[in-house]
Amino acid sequence: MDQESEYAIYAIMKDNGWNPQQICDMLYKMDICADRAQHVNKKLQHSRVFGNKPTCLITISFDKSLGHDEVVPEMEKFIRMFKESNYKWCENAIYSFEFFSKEGWNPHIHLVTEKNDSPSIITKAVKRSPAYKKTNTYNVNNKVGTDKFHYDYVKGNKKEEKLENCDKDSQFRESKNLKSYYNL
Repeated sequence: MDQESEYAIYAIMKDNGWNPQQICDMLYKMDICADRAQHVNKKLQHSRVFGNKPTCLITISFDKSLGHDEVVPEMEKFIRMFKESNYKWCENAIYSFEFFSKEGWNPHIHLVTEKNDSPSIITKAVKRSPAYKKTNTYNVNNKVGTDKFHYDYVKGNKKEEKLENCDKDSQFRESKNLKSYYNL
């Protein structure tokens, strides 16, 4: 921030009853925010030029005691209610239903969205949503990464050691007439 702007802000704040220490603290915070915004803009510009947009891979875990016939309706209920929340960060999101992991039966939803908010804010929003509160969910994880990796992950392109579970998921989805992934 240039000195002229800083002085103008100082004068306005002083006229409105701010003491000098409060004004200095606020100007300092404004400088930090401006620096951070400039840093974020540089990162976004880099990602637009070179690809690899930042994304979040959100995993919503469902109660493992849900049976094979109960889990799909519960997951579909979650997605239906979650769509009604209409979060801005869910634009261009995709998701998949998965049911198996190295622990065995482990129903969960993977959702990938562009990272346009902090991961903690996104996780808190999911946990506060009616979809989370009114379904048999028990955990939300959020990992930051890049679009190429996360979108491939949700579409089933995973590491070698996860392919056996991918096959189990694929067979289970097929038996329940589910697609491999959906657009939110």
